[in-house]
Amino acid sequence: MRVLEEKIAVGIGAGIGAALFGWWVWRRSSTLPLPDSWEEVGEVSELVIYPVKSSRGIRQEEAQAGIYGLSVERLEDRAFMVINAEGTFVSSRQAERLAAVVTEWQGRILTLKFPGHENISVDTQNGLRDKPVVEAKLRAHRLPGIDCGNEISAWLSKVLYDDKEKVRLIYKGDMIKDRPARRPEVKHEFTQYTERDLALYTDVSSYHLACQSSLDDLNSRLDEPVLMENFRPNIVVRGSKAYDEDDWVYAKIGGVILRRLKPCERCILTTVDPIKGKRNENMEPLTTLKTYRLLKDAPPALATAWNSKPIFGITMSIDATGRIAVGDKVYIARASVYPQFRGY
Repeated sequence: MRVLEEKIAVGIGAGIGAALFGWWVWRRSSTLPLPDSWEEVGEVSELVIYPVKSSRGIRQEEAQAGIYGLSVERLEDRAFMVINAEGTFVSSRQAERLAAVVTEWQGRILTLKFPGHENISVDTQNGLRDKPVVEAKLRAHRLPGIDCGNEISAWLSKVLYDDKEKVRLIYKGDMIKDRPARRPEVKHEFTQYTERDLALYTDVSSYHLACQSSLDDLNSRLDEPVLMENFRPNIVVRGSKAYDEDDWVYAKIGGVILRRLKPCERCILTTVDPIKGKRNENMEPLTTLKTYRLLKDAPPALATAWNSKPIFGITMSIDATGRIAVGDKVYIARASVYPQFRGY
């Protein structure tokens, strides 16, 4: 474990820093072994925090990689969620314009922007003290959230549905502590999941990684290129081969260690333009992805369940927390080298 040993030595030399502490936490809590060698494949090119589920993200040069995802001080990934009148989550699958709602963060204030509408803000420190806590439904989970108030509810209802449907915005506050990462609803055991894999309002898990070369290859097949935002990863890697991430089971960035839970099967959400907030009439890039990115050599139950769901990127959880930054080197371990870690 040459790379890890070097990192630990640096941590000791500088005092017990975040990288060493994250490694210690992993050693104390993990039930899975680590590979004993790492391969450099590229570097981090983008870090993105999506404060509101399904809305535009905020790029960061550096972030804390924690158990619930990327964060910068009180700015956290998928800490807000839109819900309908029944309390069920709303994404850009149902409300296409949500994908084009711009988010900004200053201090503890979230600001939302959309063309043709005045900006609106919510103060998470001083503006939510007397707001009610509601229960929301996200897939199979019932999760609490602080209602962000009537003003922002009216704004979102108008922006997303022209007031024909009513929605509300909720904030996780400090109430979500133990929501487990969501396992796929298929008759297959994904062995890389552990009880320590947690999430906030994200669909599956706390991290999603994709490679720039994979997007470049996809765009070479499309008449109109799409953005990485169509796929909404938190971490983008440049320098690797296209779709090389299919073979990654662990990624190490500085002192942070990420573990793949599963390939990321894609849905209709990828067809919504994140700038215009409109669905592509030809269902691109999903249509093209289906011609060459359906899962191959998978167990029968998984191949059947995902027979129309192409793969792009990987869903991950975290084993060692710490700081990561754009430009950091990315080291990986491969399923082809360590098949015991494949996870499916």
